[in-house]
Amino acid sequence: MTHHSALLRAAKPAALTLLVLLCTGTVGAQPVQKPLSRQAQTELDTLGAELRANARKREQKHQSAREIAQEIERLRAQMIEIARTQGASEQRAAVYRARLETLSLLEADMTRRLGTLRNKQARLLSALQIYSRNPPPTIFVSTRKANDAVIAAILLKEITPELKKRAAVLSEENRNLIRVRREAALQNEALFISESDVSEQQKQLETLMADRAALEDQLLREADAIEARNLELEARQRTLLGLPSPLRPAQSRTLDLQLPVVGEKTASYGETVDGQTSRGLRLKTTPGAQVRSPGNGRVEYAGPLDGYGQVVILDIGSDYHVVMTGLGRVYVDPNHTVARGEPLGRTPNLTDKPTVFYMELRKGENPVNPATGFDLSKL
Repeated sequence: MTHHSALLRAAKPAALTLLVLLCTGTVGAQPVQKPLSRQAQTELDTLGAELRANARKREQKHQSAREIAQEIERLRAQMIEIARTQGASEQRAAVYRARLETLSLLEADMTRRLGTLRNKQARLLSALQIYSRNPPPTIFVSTRKANDAVIAAILLKEITPELKKRAAVLSEENRNLIRVRREAALQNEALFISESDVSEQQKQLETLMADRAALEDQLLREADAIEARNLELEARQRTLLGLPSPLRPAQSRTLDLQLPVVGEKTASYGETVDGQTSRGLRLKTTPGAQVRSPGNGRVEYAGPLDGYGQVVILDIGSDYHVVMTGLGRVYVDPNHTVARGEPLGRTPNLTDKPTVFYMELRKGENPVNPATGFDLSKL
């Protein structure tokens, strides 16, 4: 009995402790939820309904933005085709202008030679005409002059057909030259009209693309606003249910940077990916996700880079740079100063499949662990 009494006395404190833990809801992974009031339950139902409705709205806006992005790509393909057609027209125009320049030089040479020949022929014909109208009396014509006149008449008789032949050839060449110049003028006019039409088409497409891009941005901003609202609603739900907010362990960082995009980590710094050691952070994001500046800095590079899509390199000072790749669109220009949280661009939005966003933090030219500057506990 004594032994059993000792065991009971020893067990009482443990039982009391267990009872207290059960009452306070601190046993196990999930706390014991207190019964909700009717008002709290009604609010919870309302929050759930709004969350579901917002989720549908957000997906609809993403789908509409995706369709607009695909339309922009089709318009861009039309722009490329128009530019290709315009390039071919410009090449033809260049060839024709070169030919026209050659013909102009030929015309100038022909005109000069034709003018010289016409002057000589005119003087000869004028002299012959005068001679035929007023021949000198025979008595005054010496034998030598008579012989010269006979020779001149013979030469004139022989040269006249040749002169007529040359005149006919030059006249034909001149007619051909006039015809070619007329065709060249018509062709130049046609090319001018064609190029004007192409230029007008390009302007219309550029305007249409700009309008579509603005509409896509608006839809994605509205989707982002809905997502932010959903986060607020979820936080309120947790409060009503008595659930604690998720705590993040504090990290010591050299820099205080925010992650540029919301996503799910698929590869960390130092991990092996496809046989290569990752030098940065790889995130899986939703299509059309907004990319924001991780801190204050200056845009060192913004634009396409072979094999990396659209790239933004941000100089954040102290010899640190943030390299961000895998963007679909870029909003900023090189040497542009940006503030922390300022939009830099968006991830591709052409399909509904998740996109891959890659980021490196560099000290000088060397990649360093992103944990040096970013709070990675949020991933």
